[in-house]
Amino acid sequence: MDISKFKGQLSENIVMPMLAFMEECGEDCDFTEKDVRKCEKILTEYLESLAKLSAPSDKAIMSAVKKSVLALNKLNEKTDYALLETEERENIWELIQTAAVEYGLQDADEDITEEWREW
Repeated sequence: MDISKFKGQLSENIVMPMLAFMEECGEDCDFTEKDVRKCEKILTEYLESLAKLSAPSDKAIMSAVKKSVLALNKLNEKTDYALLETEERENIWELIQTAAVEYGLQDADEDITEEWREW
């Protein structure tokens, strides 16, 4: 699998829009570039953990999903729930879901983040 495709989606669909929004709202923004970079790091680590699975199983993939979603919950809470707005939530969910399926998740008919997601 080509992880660079997913890293490109992360940058284009999640990180860049967050940074652009942050610039628009200026000092009134409830999150910082550091928060955006932390979000990027969480999702990059998720993608890399999937890429490293030598024998992908639903259990291993869902473990990576859970870890990432819980970390994103914590980060979003730190920003008083300002970091992950509707568009970001949808793009993050789509990235997590699509990557999980591409890396071998078999049981992915519904939102795989829903069980743990608070954003």
